[in-house]
Amino acid sequence: MPTNDAATAVQNFLRSMQGNQALQDPQAQPEQKLFTTLPDLLPSSTTIPVIESADETYINHLLQQLPLELLLLAQEVDDVSSVEPNSETTEAAIQALSMDQKKDILRKVLRSPQFHQSLTSLTHAIRDGGLPSISDALGVPVENGGYIKKGGSVPLGGGDAVEAFLNGIKGAVEKEKKDKQDGEGKMDTD
Repeated sequence: MPTNDAATAVQNFLRSMQGNQALQDPQAQPEQKLFTTLPDLLPSSTTIPVIESADETYINHLLQQLPLELLLLAQEVDDVSSVEPNSETTEAAIQALSMDQKKDILRKVLRSPQFHQSLTSLTHAIRDGGLPSISDALGVPVENGGYIKKGGSVPLGGGDAVEAFLNGIKGAVEKEKKDKQDGEGKMDTD
């Protein structure tokens, strides 16, 4: 029965390395709300069609969020490090690209492992208690500022935090649309 002893030794080793009570007693782990991850919500099969159907204004807005170096590399600029990164240079680089080149850059970014790793890291950071600081840094208004209680000091975690973050984004987009419609309505009446 050496195989059984080896399996037991491996299990004991894993338990000691993890220091996780849940490995020893699965019932001891508190039940957390399961919620999706950002990579699950933003796969290439969803994001690429948005790029394909987007107008030039939207594409240009997305490109402004990328590092200038990506835009310059697409134009095959020899010495990228000599270019001063600023809003004027970025705007000039975007204008120098054709619409096909612009969409190609965005498709490459959305398919890149780095993009998916970033989404995964952001999900983990939100789940692990980082919602208050992340939502604040990104300007995403979340319920109770990302804490369990209003004015509290314990941040939301797990699936609740991811759900609160996504609800904050959804609320911000809806507010922006409403404000835009209200603004257009006011201009029509002037």
